[in-house]
Amino acid sequence: MRANARPSLSVIARSYLADLRQWIGRLVTGYALACGFMLVGAVSLLVAIGIGGAAAFHALELRYGIWIAYAAIGGVFLLLGLLGLGTGRGLLARPAPAAPRPSRQADMLKRAIAVPVAARLIATSRSGAGVNADLTTQVLAAAAAAMLAGWFAASRFKRPRDAIQD
Repeated sequence: MRANARPSLSVIARSYLADLRQWIGRLVTGYALACGFMLVGAVSLLVAIGIGGAAAFHALELRYGIWIAYAAIGGVFLLLGLLGLGTGRGLLARPAPAAPRPSRQADMLKRAIAVPVAARLIATSRSGAGVNADLTTQVLAAAAAAMLAGWFAASRFKRPRDAIQD
């Protein structure tokens, strides 16, 4: 973007919407990837549990009888099921990443406002058109320009907030 170009509100809004769309894309991609890995892991785990369960059932049946084998294998599956449900709920309870803040767009808006106002003030004072303005108007214009410059400088050099509580 050129240095003297003024971004309009629609450009700033589109910029923030692009950032928001990118954030949503990363969020959806992360959840899809996690679900895919969980699905592959769950299917593999079910196959391994089936094979191991059949072997354990056969060994328990030969040693202790059929009813003890059913009770032991059923208890193991109950424990694994409860553990899996608890772990899955814990994973889904994690907080989502924070939405992007429009700080870049706010800087663009500040520049879009500050540059034309300062340019008009300089042009008015140099062209002689401002000579006809009364003293009160000149003082108010100078104070507004000083406040705008101070606001712009303060926003550029402010420290990032350490802990923002939502």
